[in-house]
Amino acid sequence: MRFLHLLSLTFVALLLLSGCNDKPTVNSIPVEVADVTNIHHPNAQHFTSGQPTEAQLQAFKELGVTKVINLRSHEEMASIEESTWAANLGMSYHHLPVTGGDDLTRENVAEFHRIMSANEGDKTLLHCASSNRVGAMMALRAAWFQGATKEEALAKGQEYGMRSLEPLVEKLLNE
Repeated sequence: MRFLHLLSLTFVALLLLSGCNDKPTVNSIPVEVADVTNIHHPNAQHFTSGQPTEAQLQAFKELGVTKVINLRSHEEMASIEESTWAANLGMSYHHLPVTGGDDLTRENVAEFHRIMSANEGDKTLLHCASSNRVGAMMALRAAWFQGATKEEALAKGQEYGMRSLEPLVEKLLNE
């Protein structure tokens, strides 16, 4: 009987200690970047968001992010010197302008796939204005270049921030 009591106490102690991890879990958002527009942390390597500020990019760097992939259009970036911010922080920077649904082409997704494949394993920030285009590109990449089913691709897109582009992505996946 005493053995069972000790075993029960040990089990309870282990359960309590398992909640004492000071590192965030994969899908949790670190407090340092919690104020970034539409922030998502779908896996250990990727953050997705809307446009970060210079200070927020610094916070991502401090969290170990080494790559930035920007899907905003040239017009959207006209007054934002993000490539300079990234360079000053020692981060690699890739700009693939995706204006909206018309730019969800196989050619653009192929280039996105190339950039993503070259950065596998690196902590990366992928962003547009709201994370919607990021999610759309991730969904199409999953289906067209990684063998995902339509359902798996759409789920990945949602995980990465796709919202209003979902009907168009679904249409493209049905073609």
